[in-house]
Amino acid sequence: MWKWFLYASFVWAIVLGQAQTFAVETASQRRMLRLLTGRSEPARAKAVTLLQYQPDLFHENLDIVIQATRELLKQYVNEDDGKAKATKPAERDAVPESVTQLINLLGSSPREDAHSVVIETLGHPDVRIAMVGMDAIGQSGIDEAVDELAAQIKRPEFEELYAFRFALVRAIAQLHCPQGIELLHKLHAQLRGQLRHEIGLRLQKVDLLDFDGDRESYARYCEEHPPESLISRVSFEADNVKPQGTGLQLHDVSSESTGGLKLSKSHYYGIDLNAGRMLFVIDRSGSMKKPAYYTTRLQSAKQELVRVITELPPEAEFSIMLFDTYIQSWKDELLPATEENKLDAIAFTNRILPGDKTNTHGVLSSALEFDDQLEAVFVLTDGQPTTGKIFRPDAIIRDIVGRNRNRHLKFHTIGFGVEGITSEFLATLADQTGGEFREVK
Repeated sequence: MWKWFLYASFVWAIVLGQAQTFAVETASQRRMLRLLTGRSEPARAKAVTLLQYQPDLFHENLDIVIQATRELLKQYVNEDDGKAKATKPAERDAVPESVTQLINLLGSSPREDAHSVVIETLGHPDVRIAMVGMDAIGQSGIDEAVDELAAQIKRPEFEELYAFRFALVRAIAQLHCPQGIELLHKLHAQLRGQLRHEIGLRLQKVDLLDFDGDRESYARYCEEHPPESLISRVSFEADNVKPQGTGLQLHDVSSESTGGLKLSKSHYYGIDLNAGRMLFVIDRSGSMKKPAYYTTRLQSAKQELVRVITELPPEAEFSIMLFDTYIQSWKDELLPATEENKLDAIAFTNRILPGDKTNTHGVLSSALEFDDQLEAVFVLTDGQPTTGKIFRPDAIIRDIVGRNRNRHLKFHTIGFGVEGITSEFLATLADQTGGEFREVK
């Protein structure tokens, strides 16, 4: 029923918008329309790049861009049943870059009809399109979209997908209007974990700009919402790193009682375990047999993982993934950190034996396709990638970081005795996904 409503709303918005579309008058405009709506992604990408770097050309062809974007968005809907064409998790990153850039271009325009197209994407039944629209709205500060953003909380994907919640919260947090601040307060009370922490920190930075210079309204807000009331309600799952591309600067939070929960002091190789849903990735390639102090690298990694699992609070959810040439998981989904599950995970960890080569790309790809509620991945490895579909470090970075744009996972990396290219690779992966990097000697 929800998808039928989304489809009907989206199509009706397109019909209304197209009723205002002007007739293409010139040969150059007809050619631009053909390029933007044609089947050739490279040709469309070139045309979009031209529009990006020539503002006058974009302004002259804005009506063409509006028309073309609406026509392209219709291609992501099955008209027979109103459902999105792509439904598998692995297909969520398949929106062509040119379409994303067109939506962003319209967001950057000062014209209201251009903004209307961007806002329409929120009603699209394909969640990937809606998330692209959220990003454009946040980046361009389209405050008039706040009501449509609020409506996204009712979508099933809000409960089902961490990435959807992340994109929505980030978009709202980038707006500067009283309605957006009010909505953030409601989400702060509703959500838990990492996103609640980020919202709390954004709300601490509310200023006069968020009230359009209205000092009286801002003063009332400050009286009703003292900053300390937000920090005291942050849960144990709070994060302390800065996601790429957001305006949210996250910091450490002291341990204190929070409505029956306790902020986690646990850490993994010096990285605070603040995410509520996490995946531990362990390299078991042959090089992990090398000595580390009075044991081997693998044995040391196992001991640290056992310690961390033991300390996980019951509210946390976790899983474990191993890799050498092949990928192996403890469980195929996140499980709550009950005593029974922790004992089973510890037994699994203790049975880990060294294997063969280092398929880093394979395990990172598997992490991207793991449980839709996953928030953070902790990757421990001691060597340069040696096998897999991609094993050049720079190529792995491009592929994983690109695909993570719609997944919003934080990759925290731990390098065991690494240096040079491998150290740089792990540091870059962490930095570009909002994670942290640690070296272990």
